[in-house]
Formats: sequence, structure tokens, C-alpha cells
Amino acid sequence: MGKWTGFRREVAEYMTEHKISENDFRFLGMYEWQNIYNQVLERFLDGQYARDYGLHWSNIQNGFQKGIGRIYDFAYQNENFYKWLQRLPEIVKCDSVYLLLEDDERDTKYWIAECNPAVVYLVICDTYLSADYYITDKKFNWLITENHHEIVHIIGEGLDVGTIEKICAEIGSIRVSEGV
Repeated sequence: MGKWTGFRREVAEYMTEHKISENDFRFLGMYEWQNIYNQVLERFLDGQYARDYGLHWSNIQNGFQKGIGRIYDFAYQNENFYKWLQRLPEIVKCDSVYLLLEDDERDTKYWIAECNPAVVYLVICDTYLSADYYITDKKFNWLITENHHEIVHIIGEGLDVGTIEKICAEIGSIRVSEGV
């Protein structure tokens, strides 16, 4: 842990302090993360957009592939804005996800972790600042992203819209049109 500084070190220290095991949260190594990042670009972003900008701003400037299905888009309307993340295991119904954390929007640097969906809430709420983040399953069927305007986009396939709508209704979020 001593070789890291900044955000990565903060998260690693948080995991140690809260006794979160490497089975539940593990930053990918330098030879692993690039493959995951490239898979996300290839699967979810428009090719030209990905070449020009990478993942940064894709969730604001319509950088997503035009033919990819939008599952759901929502925004917060009250103080419960991260409550949906507590319910992420219900939404994704899988044991492990990739979490892409944007470290610095000026450099568009990402730290990518393989983690238990229940840990995502802790990382975002307890250690993460207001940059964009992305969550995908290990088969890249779907992508969940929240931008710094507190708008969540869920694209791809394989997630239950009924569960998402139910959770969003309970936390008081509002559905956003596809054009956002």
C-alpha cells in the first residue's frame, strides 16, 4: 500500500480500516485494467467518440453507441441521492462487478476494481469525490454510470427494469428522458 498516493491510497486504506477483504474489493493490476477499460469503450461507446475522448464525458455528451439500448435514466430529487447504490446488489443480481473510478477529470485517469456490488456503495459514499464513475458486469452486458450532474444512465441489456423502477420510486428519483 505504501507505493500509492492520492485517491488510490485513500481507498486502499479505507478497505484495510474497514476489514474489507480482497475477495470483496481488489484494484486491478497494471496489466489487467487496460483490457477492462478497452472492453468498456468497445462495447458501450461510439467508436469515433471513444477514439477522440475515451470514457470521459461519454455520459453527458451522448458518447454511447447509438444502437445500444437504454435501460433506464434517472436523477435525484432529494437528499437520498446515493440510496440507490445501497440497493445495487438487487439491481445487478451478480456477485462481482467492475467499478471504474475516474481519478481526475483533467487527466481522465481511471482506477478499476473488481468488487462485490455491496461494496460499491461504501467506496462511492465514503471515499469518492464528485467525479464520474462506471459499473459493469464482467460480461459487459450492461453499464451503469453516474456523472457529476447526479444523473444515472443504465444502458445495455439484462437488468430488470421493474426492479430499477421500484427502487427509484422508493428513493424518490425522477426518470430522465433519453436525450439527457
